[in-house]
Amino acid sequence: MKILSPLLHRMASRPGRRNLLAAALSVGMACLVPGQAARAAEALQVIRIGTPELGSGTHPFPGGNPLSVLKARGWLEDEFKADHIRVEWTTFRGAGPAVNEALAAKQLDLVFLGDLASVIGKSRGLPTRLIAVVGRNSNSYLAVAPGSDIKGFADLKGRKVSVLKGTAYQRPFDAFLAEAGLTERDLKVVNLDWPGSKAAVANHDIDATFGGADLHLLTDKGVTLPVSTKGKGPAFSIYGSLLATQDFIDQYPQHTARIVRQLVRASQWASEEGNRAALLQLWGEQSGQGEAVFKADFEGESLKARHSPRIDEAAVTVYKQVVADGLRLGLIRQGVDVDAWVAPQFVEAALKELKLEKYWPLYDRNGRGQP
Repeated sequence: MKILSPLLHRMASRPGRRNLLAAALSVGMACLVPGQAARAAEALQVIRIGTPELGSGTHPFPGGNPLSVLKARGWLEDEFKADHIRVEWTTFRGAGPAVNEALAAKQLDLVFLGDLASVIGKSRGLPTRLIAVVGRNSNSYLAVAPGSDIKGFADLKGRKVSVLKGTAYQRPFDAFLAEAGLTERDLKVVNLDWPGSKAAVANHDIDATFGGADLHLLTDKGVTLPVSTKGKGPAFSIYGSLLATQDFIDQYPQHTARIVRQLVRASQWASEEGNRAALLQLWGEQSGQGEAVFKADFEGESLKARHSPRIDEAAVTVYKQVVADGLRLGLIRQGVDVDAWVAPQFVEAALKELKLEKYWPLYDRNGRGQP
């Protein structure tokens, strides 16, 4: 309404000023996003964050990434305590598809999602913006039943294999199949959640399952992990990001900036090699899975490279490839304009405020770091 104030002042000094003033106010209110006029004066009371459930049993856990550090340390709660704003965390056992359903029902303000699930939601019209990278180049694993003769994806033909569809793991799963000259139609693919998949493969109910680092939990049951995405490159890697609804950003831009600043702070702590032992211990305790799972997953990998929050060329390139793969594989029907979707300004502002502009390089489309 500040834009209208000079006009309103001139109207007030002219004949018929009351009618003109009322008309101008009506125009100004109409320019607001529908419903925003009524909410603009509302004070934020709760920040609703949703993530896939990546823990075991009764341990709500958003995964081995900086967001779990943020949650465990209570840094968001501390940030907004003086404002009397609650932070509400919800994890979804149904992973990405369930998170997208909650977004569609307007039950969440911010979400952490893997690349494919976030692209699927955006392609279906969910009004999100990608405001920070939470984890990059995450690994996936093929786990096979005890005593199985499966050594690679070529051996999966005709076998019963589970993968949780609509999640980030479906893309590298299909990439491995293509590399072996197969498609999902050549297998008996079962859509199971992660706890169900682990139980099924350990009990010989299925021949194999494809998923994340938590599959290391099964090795003491005779399950083997003959294939992983480590070193396979961008076509097989998984990115995860923090998304915010456009409505939340429009109403609470300063709060959005404060949230991202705390995430950048957590990302920096999780990037320090001196914190590796403490980080793995935190994840092990918070997930209920033990730190050995994360030690195996991160062995030989740079914490800083995995945890850069910057929306750089590497991140944009991966998301564009996810969109292309999603269209090619029939996982999405509508494309996504990734350049218009991303909102890197929040992270870059946080880096400047925290004096971390030079801490993480800007990775190019090939994953090479640029100062």
